[in-house]
Amino acid sequence: MIDIFDDIKIDTKKIICHTGGADGSDTYWENIGEEFGVKIRAYSYKTPSHTSSNKVEVSESDYQEGIIQVNKANHWLNRFGIQKYMNLLARNWCQIKYSSQVIAIGTIIRVGEKSKKGYYNRGKYDIVDGGTAWAVQMGIDNNKPIFVFDQIIDKWFRWSYTSMSFVESDCPKISVQNFSGIGTREILPNGIKAIRDVYNKTFNPISDI
Repeated sequence: MIDIFDDIKIDTKKIICHTGGADGSDTYWENIGEEFGVKIRAYSYKTPSHTSSNKVEVSESDYQEGIIQVNKANHWLNRFGIQKYMNLLARNWCQIKYSSQVIAIGTIIRVGEKSKKGYYNRGKYDIVDGGTAWAVQMGIDNNKPIFVFDQIIDKWFRWSYTSMSFVESDCPKISVQNFSGIGTREILPNGIKAIRDVYNKTFNPISDI
């Protein structure tokens, strides 16, 4: 698998952000994206608390696909007690299924390291902390280009399909018509800036970020 994905010219007037409508990163991807004229699809599955005006209810067939993808992702993440969160986890599949690029805000946990919540990465590969890990892992499982802004390190990383790890990267730009803008609920000021940087780099490429 190659690391460098073709930079295909896109119509910036027709970019769609596929996200989840949750508080934090999802909301900033949505609100800032709308400033740039980006269309938003914020996925939900029978979630009464989902209040985004761009809410899209996940179909039953996509939800069932999502369950399969969650279980596949968990071979890598190795987490327990996921069934009670399946309505949230499986709907994440739509964020990935309908996107050709994944851009996330969060924290990367290297192999053998511990997250701020005390969870160790006991697997063989880098993972992302918290719920964001599910969509990111689904993206990796389906060979999508993945970018993660690590708020703790204050740097961008991309997933390398050669080294099978996150490697340091420049701030990405949206390089596809349909992308996934996702991330942690616990977004920090540098995470908000990172989202705006992505949009600025995409729509105002001469801007310094």
